[in-house]
Amino acid sequence: MALKPKEIEEIKESIKKLNDSSKKEKTSLIDSIEMLWLNAGIQKKKNDIRLDGDKQNEHVSRIRQLLAAAWSEDLKD
Repeated sequence: MALKPKEIEEIKESIKKLNDSSKKEKTSLIDSIEMLWLNAGIQKKKNDIRLDGDKQNEHVSRIRQLLAAAWSEDLKD
């Protein structure tokens, strides 16, 4: 089944939009990683580090998202 030129252009545009969105998300994730890194450095200096269960789960989920995005970005290259 051959694709029509219009369909090919739509696919190209879709890929470009996805790539642009991915770049924006990557930038956002890098900023988030830096903030988490800085926060971790500050928390390390505190004597009493206590994270409630919900916050801890949020941090773990965010780190997993960041790692998944980085892995996905590496696969693109």
